[in-house]
Amino acid sequence: MKKIKLAIADDHEKFRKAIIRTIQLEKDLEVIIEAENGADLLKQLKIKIPDIILMDIRMPIMNGIEATDEIKEHYPHLKVIAYSQYDLESNIIEMYAHGVKSFIGKEDELEELFKAIRTVSDGGAYMTSHSAQLIQNYLKDAPVKKECPYQLTELEKYLIKGISNGLTSIQLSEKIYKSHRTVEKYIAVLYKKFGVSSKVQLTKVSAEWNMKDW
Repeated sequence: MKKIKLAIADDHEKFRKAIIRTIQLEKDLEVIIEAENGADLLKQLKIKIPDIILMDIRMPIMNGIEATDEIKEHYPHLKVIAYSQYDLESNIIEMYAHGVKSFIGKEDELEELFKAIRTVSDGGAYMTSHSAQLIQNYLKDAPVKKECPYQLTELEKYLIKGISNGLTSIQLSEKIYKSHRTVEKYIAVLYKKFGVSSKVQLTKVSAEWNMKDW
């Protein structure tokens, strides 16, 4: 079995060690980099490359947002999952805006983390119901300003509404009877059409539209 190689960046040593021990019990997961901050992570990436990075946000020297930007510039193929606290909605929004594939709270069940890792490894994106709700709360005051300026198919409208309601690619694929890889391709087309690069950015853009009749 080919293992999914992981890096974890977190400045809390006891938590970091504990989560690594738990991850290593999963037969298909392997932690190959353990870093105490973003700068330490970038230094180690020069030596070995994981498949996925689990990134804390608030860290000394270089935080998770800064580190994610550096990774996206120098290692664009690397996938980042934010693994931090749910305490600041703005942090969740910002990490998604900077291109992470998922936000998992340290308060979530470990099964959520494992689902996210495996979904992201398989090319998808994963959003917990908690993070989806926080995003909706953050965006709920966005005013409806205009009609959507794009010609959209009924499928595209359905996908946008589903994404805005926090559905994952897998959940959407089950609803439209397509593979989640196909759904990811549809979503990539939407990103290109709207000039965005994440589900959160798409949600923010679509929050300005009148979708009542969709």
